[in-house]
Amino acid sequence: MGIGAKKFKNWQISYLNQAELDEMLNELYHKNYYVFFTKKTDPVIFDVGALIGETVIYFKDLYPKAKITAFEPSPRSFALLKKNVAQNKLTNVRLVNAAVAKNKGKKNFYTSKSESDPWGRGDSLKENRFNNARDSKVIKVSAVKLSDYITEEVDLLKIDIEGTETEVMEEIEPKLKKIKQIILEFHGSVYNPKNSFYKIMQILKNQGFKTKVYLSRWKLPNFAVDLIVALLSIIRRDEYWLRIYAQR
Repeated sequence: MGIGAKKFKNWQISYLNQAELDEMLNELYHKNYYVFFTKKTDPVIFDVGALIGETVIYFKDLYPKAKITAFEPSPRSFALLKKNVAQNKLTNVRLVNAAVAKNKGKKNFYTSKSESDPWGRGDSLKENRFNNARDSKVIKVSAVKLSDYITEEVDLLKIDIEGTETEVMEEIEPKLKKIKQIILEFHGSVYNPKNSFYKIMQILKNQGFKTKVYLSRWKLPNFAVDLIVALLSIIRRDEYWLRIYAQR
Protein backbone atom coordinates (compact mmCIF):
# COMPACT_ATOMS: atom_id res chain seq x y z
CA MET A 1 0.00 0.00 0.00
CA GLY A 2 1.35 3.40 -0.96
CA ILE A 3 0.27 6.88 -0.01
CA GLY A 4 -3.50 7.25 0.18
CA ALA A 5 -5.58 10.42 0.02
CA LYS A 6 -8.75 11.39 1.87
CA LYS A 7 -11.03 14.33 1.19
CA PHE A 8 -12.13 15.69 4.56
CA LYS A 9 -14.17 18.89 4.87
CA ASN A 10 -12.24 21.38 2.72
CA TRP A 11 -8.97 19.51 3.07
CA GLN A 12 -7.03 16.91 1.12
CA ILE A 13 -5.12 14.68 3.53
CA SER A 14 -2.42 12.25 2.41
CA TYR A 15 -1.68 9.30 4.68
CA LEU A 16 -0.11 5.85 4.92
CA ASN A 17 -2.49 4.26 7.43
CA GLN A 18 -6.18 5.04 6.93
CA ALA A 19 -7.32 3.47 10.21
CA GLU A 20 -4.87 5.68 12.08
CA LEU A 21 -6.00 8.80 10.23
CA ASP A 22 -9.68 8.06 10.86
CA GLU A 23 -8.98 7.57 14.56
CA MET A 24 -7.11 10.87 14.76
CA LEU A 25 -9.85 12.78 12.94
CA ASN A 26 -12.44 11.30 15.28
CA GLU A 27 -10.43 12.48 18.29
CA LEU A 28 -10.07 15.95 16.81
CA TYR A 29 -13.49 16.64 15.35
CA HIS A 30 -15.84 14.52 17.47
CA LYS A 31 -14.11 14.08 20.81
CA ASN A 32 -12.65 17.61 20.63
CA TYR A 33 -9.40 16.65 22.35
CA TYR A 34 -7.55 19.74 21.10
CA VAL A 35 -10.19 22.43 21.04
CA PHE A 36 -9.03 25.65 22.68
CA PHE A 37 -10.30 29.19 22.88
CA THR A 38 -8.59 32.53 22.40
CA LYS A 39 -9.77 36.01 21.48
CA LYS A 40 -6.96 36.31 18.94
CA THR A 41 -7.63 35.70 15.27
CA ASP A 42 -3.96 34.85 14.68
CA PRO A 43 -2.82 32.85 17.72
CA VAL A 44 0.70 31.49 17.96
CA ILE A 45 0.54 27.68 18.23
CA PHE A 46 3.30 25.14 18.80
CA ASP A 47 2.34 21.65 17.62
CA VAL A 48 4.95 19.35 19.15
CA GLY A 49 4.50 15.87 17.74
CA ALA A 50 2.65 16.93 14.60
CA LEU A 51 2.77 13.53 12.86
CA ILE A 52 1.31 13.93 9.32
CA GLY A 53 -0.29 17.31 10.00
CA GLU A 54 -3.80 16.39 11.08
CA THR A 55 -3.59 18.69 14.11
CA VAL A 56 -2.08 21.49 12.01
CA ILE A 57 -5.12 21.23 9.73
CA TYR A 58 -7.45 21.15 12.73
CA PHE A 59 -5.88 24.28 14.23
CA LYS A 60 -6.17 26.02 10.84
CA ASP A 61 -9.85 25.08 10.86
CA LEU A 62 -10.25 26.77 14.24
CA TYR A 63 -8.07 29.79 13.45
CA PRO A 64 -7.23 30.19 9.73
CA LYS A 65 -4.72 32.98 10.47
CA ALA A 66 -2.92 31.00 13.18
CA LYS A 67 0.88 31.05 13.17
CA ILE A 68 1.94 27.45 13.70
CA THR A 69 5.32 25.85 14.39
CA ALA A 70 5.09 22.08 13.95
CA PHE A 71 7.75 19.62 15.18
CA GLU A 72 7.93 16.05 13.85
CA PRO A 73 11.04 13.82 14.01
CA SER A 74 9.91 10.84 11.92
CA PRO A 75 11.22 11.16 8.33
CA ARG A 76 8.21 9.19 7.09
CA SER A 77 5.62 11.27 8.93
CA PHE A 78 7.44 14.53 8.21
CA ALA A 79 7.31 13.90 4.45
CA LEU A 80 3.51 13.61 4.70
CA LEU A 81 3.35 16.64 7.00
CA LYS A 82 5.15 18.70 4.34
CA LYS A 83 2.89 17.31 1.62
CA ASN A 84 -0.31 18.06 3.54
CA VAL A 85 0.76 21.61 4.35
CA ALA A 86 1.71 22.25 0.72
CA GLN A 87 -1.31 20.69 -1.00
CA ASN A 88 -3.73 22.54 1.29
CA LYS A 89 -1.85 25.81 0.71
CA LEU A 90 -1.47 26.45 4.43
CA THR A 91 0.35 29.67 5.25
CA ASN A 92 2.21 30.82 8.36
CA VAL A 93 3.27 27.25 9.13
CA ARG A 94 6.89 26.57 10.07
CA LEU A 95 7.98 22.92 9.93
CA VAL A 96 10.80 21.49 12.04
CA ASN A 97 11.99 17.96 11.23
CA ALA A 98 13.23 17.15 14.73
CA ALA A 99 12.27 15.72 18.08
CA VAL A 100 12.29 17.91 21.18
CA ALA A 101 14.40 16.75 24.11
CA LYS A 102 16.45 17.91 27.06
CA ASN A 103 19.60 18.06 24.93
CA LYS A 104 20.31 18.66 21.25
CA GLY A 105 21.88 16.04 19.03
CA LYS A 106 21.24 12.73 17.31
CA LYS A 107 19.06 10.25 19.20
CA ASN A 108 17.64 6.78 18.78
CA PHE A 109 14.07 6.82 17.53
CA TYR A 110 11.77 3.81 17.62
CA THR A 111 9.41 3.55 14.66
CA SER A 112 7.16 1.00 12.98
CA LYS A 113 8.84 -1.65 10.84
CA SER A 114 5.85 -1.78 8.51
CA GLU A 115 6.42 -0.29 5.08
CA SER A 116 2.83 -0.73 3.86
CA ASP A 117 0.65 0.69 6.64
CA PRO A 118 2.85 1.95 9.51
CA TRP A 119 1.18 3.14 12.68
CA GLY A 120 3.09 6.34 13.41
CA ARG A 121 1.42 7.48 16.62
CA GLY A 122 3.68 5.37 18.82
CA ASP A 123 6.95 6.53 17.26
CA SER A 124 9.12 7.63 20.14
CA LEU A 125 12.52 8.54 21.53
CA LYS A 126 11.65 6.27 24.47
CA GLU A 127 11.06 2.56 24.40
CA ASN A 128 7.57 1.43 25.29
CA ARG A 129 5.37 -1.63 25.09
CA PHE A 130 4.65 -1.11 21.42
CA ASN A 131 7.88 0.42 20.13
CA ASN A 132 11.13 -0.97 21.45
CA ALA A 133 14.46 -2.34 20.24
CA ARG A 134 12.95 -5.78 19.73
CA ASP A 135 9.75 -4.90 17.89
CA SER A 136 10.62 -1.67 16.08
CA LYS A 137 13.02 -0.22 13.58
CA VAL A 138 15.57 2.00 15.32
CA ILE A 139 16.80 5.04 13.40
CA LYS A 140 18.67 8.21 14.28
CA VAL A 141 16.83 11.54 14.33
CA SER A 142 17.80 15.08 15.21
CA ALA A 143 16.67 16.54 18.53
CA VAL A 144 16.34 20.21 19.43
CA LYS A 145 15.62 22.12 22.61
CA LEU A 146 12.10 23.50 22.53
CA SER A 147 13.13 26.47 24.66
CA ASP A 148 15.26 27.76 21.77
CA TYR A 149 12.06 28.28 19.75
CA ILE A 150 9.99 29.97 22.44
CA THR A 151 10.97 33.56 21.72
CA GLU A 152 7.54 35.19 21.90
CA GLU A 153 4.20 34.68 23.60
CA VAL A 154 2.66 31.32 22.66
CA ASP A 155 -1.12 31.02 22.82
CA LEU A 156 -1.17 27.22 22.73
CA LEU A 157 1.53 24.63 23.30
CA LYS A 158 0.33 21.17 22.26
CA ILE A 159 2.61 18.30 23.26
CA ASP A 160 2.18 14.67 22.18
CA ILE A 161 5.64 13.12 22.22
CA GLU A 162 5.21 9.58 23.53
CA GLY A 163 7.19 9.61 26.75
CA THR A 164 9.58 12.57 26.87
CA GLU A 165 7.06 14.95 28.41
CA THR A 166 8.82 15.38 31.78
CA GLU A 167 12.27 16.17 30.41
CA VAL A 168 10.82 18.64 27.91
CA MET A 169 8.71 20.40 30.54
CA GLU A 170 11.77 20.66 32.77
CA GLU A 171 13.80 22.04 29.86
CA ILE A 172 11.25 24.74 29.00
CA GLU A 173 10.26 25.65 32.56
CA PRO A 174 12.10 29.02 32.45
CA LYS A 175 10.12 29.87 29.30
CA LEU A 176 6.68 28.80 30.58
CA LYS A 177 5.85 32.40 31.51
CA LYS A 178 5.47 32.98 27.76
CA ILE A 179 2.90 30.18 27.38
CA LYS A 180 -0.82 30.86 27.83
CA GLN A 181 -2.34 27.40 27.35
CA ILE A 182 -0.97 23.87 27.22
CA ILE A 183 -2.56 20.62 26.06
CA LEU A 184 -0.22 17.76 26.96
CA GLU A 185 -0.70 14.03 26.52
CA PHE A 186 1.11 12.20 29.29
CA HIS A 187 2.31 8.68 28.50
CA GLY A 188 2.83 6.47 31.52
CA SER A 189 4.97 3.36 31.01
CA VAL A 190 6.87 0.85 33.11
CA TYR A 191 9.56 1.06 30.44
CA ASN A 192 10.00 4.74 31.19
CA PRO A 193 9.69 5.42 34.96
CA LYS A 194 11.50 8.78 34.74
CA ASN A 195 8.52 10.23 32.92
CA SER A 196 6.63 11.54 35.93
CA PHE A 197 3.05 12.78 35.90
CA TYR A 198 3.53 14.44 39.28
CA LYS A 199 6.71 16.29 38.25
CA ILE A 200 4.81 17.76 35.32
CA MET A 201 1.89 18.76 37.52
CA GLN A 202 4.27 20.40 40.02
CA ILE A 203 6.02 22.38 37.27
CA LEU A 204 2.66 23.65 36.04
CA LYS A 205 1.57 24.59 39.55
CA ASN A 206 4.85 26.38 40.23
CA GLN A 207 4.38 28.43 37.05
CA GLY A 208 0.84 29.51 37.95
CA PHE A 209 -1.21 27.25 35.66
CA LYS A 210 -4.63 25.90 36.54
CA THR A 211 -4.98 22.32 35.38
CA LYS A 212 -7.61 19.77 34.40
CA VAL A 213 -6.86 16.09 33.74
CA TYR A 214 -8.80 13.82 31.41
CA LEU A 215 -8.83 10.09 30.83
CA SER A 216 -10.17 9.75 27.30
CA ARG A 217 -13.26 12.04 27.32
CA TRP A 218 -13.77 12.02 31.09
CA LYS A 219 -12.59 14.80 33.34
CA LEU A 220 -11.08 13.37 36.51
CA PRO A 221 -11.47 14.98 39.94
CA ASN A 222 -8.22 15.25 41.89
CA PHE A 223 -8.88 12.24 44.09
CA ALA A 224 -9.60 10.13 41.01
CA VAL A 225 -6.36 11.20 39.32
CA ASP A 226 -4.33 10.13 42.34
CA LEU A 227 -6.24 6.86 42.59
CA ILE A 228 -5.86 5.99 38.91
CA VAL A 229 -2.14 6.83 38.77
CA ALA A 230 -1.53 4.81 41.95
CA LEU A 231 -3.57 1.87 40.69
CA LEU A 232 -1.85 1.80 37.33
CA SER A 233 1.52 1.90 39.07
CA ILE A 234 0.58 -1.00 41.34
CA ILE A 235 -0.73 -3.26 38.60
CA ARG A 236 2.05 -2.06 36.27
CA ARG A 237 -0.27 -1.65 33.32
CA ASP A 238 1.56 -0.49 30.25
CA GLU A 239 0.74 1.96 28.75
CA TYR A 240 -1.74 4.57 29.91
CA TRP A 241 -2.52 8.04 28.66
CA LEU A 242 -3.76 11.11 30.51
CA ARG A 243 -4.40 14.50 28.90
CA ILE A 244 -3.47 17.57 30.88
CA TYR A 245 -5.08 20.93 30.07
CA ALA A 246 -3.27 23.88 31.63
CA GLN A 247 -4.25 27.52 31.43
CA ARG A 248 -3.27 30.74 33.12
